[in-house]
Amino acid sequence: MTNKLDVLALSEEVERDSQSGQLNRELLAQGQALYGKVADYPDHLVRTTPDGKKSIGHWKDGEFAEEFCLFW
Repeated sequence: MTNKLDVLALSEEVERDSQSGQLNRELLAQGQALYGKVADYPDHLVRTTPDGKKSIGHWKDGEFAEEFCLFW
């Protein structure tokens, strides 16, 4: 028996979990770093690490180059 993936239902679940913040909490709990836009610094990213550190930086040579830490 083949299990079919309901892509629409999955995308709705991801959207719901993303809007509620649940997706971010789950990814951070799994040890993942999260990256997002920074309105005040359009050429930069904000990185959030599982330990709660948030920093501003950019990609350089395939790695995140931190320019400054927002808080630890």
